[in-house]
Amino acid sequence: MIDKLYDSTRIYNSSLRWGDWDRAAEYLPQACTDAFLDTHMAVDEKVVVLDYEMTRMEIDKVNGVAVSQVQIQWHTDRNLVVRSTTVDHVWQWYEGRWILVDERRSGGRPLAIFAEMEEGAQHPYLPGLAAFRDEFAIGLDPSEKRAREKEQRAAEKARAEQGPTIEDLDSLPTRQKPASFN
Repeated sequence: MIDKLYDSTRIYNSSLRWGDWDRAAEYLPQACTDAFLDTHMAVDEKVVVLDYEMTRMEIDKVNGVAVSQVQIQWHTDRNLVVRSTTVDHVWQWYEGRWILVDERRSGGRPLAIFAEMEEGAQHPYLPGLAAFRDEFAIGLDPSEKRAREKEQRAAEKARAEQGPTIEDLDSLPTRQKPASFN
């Protein structure tokens, strides 16, 4: 578990270093990859990452949660003055691998690809630790998971039996033929 965390953080940060956004996105929740890629592609030609250094790593094996801190040296393509940014990562162990669930700048110069550390603020695309654990029922005992899944199935069944709502009408196909076929 610790070796996989070290490998995950190293590969993720190395991918950021070399602009391999697709490889870095492999360490994010699936629902976040498009927003991550859009954010990073927007600055692809503008920011040059020179180096990164892992400065801290802590792991909670019981809950499968880890935090790491990375110091990133970078400059822009217009200004060759080297800047430094410190970024905190929060990782969750899920289905045999580490998933990056939060990433925030905690020090140094602001850099557009990292969210700012604001109390209670939602990350632009990452879910955060609590939301990720809640979505995938991490930390619940098996009976709680089954009860939750049963409630979700019942709610889905009730929605299906209820039929389309006014919000769904825009997405319903119509049976009308185009004017040229009337």
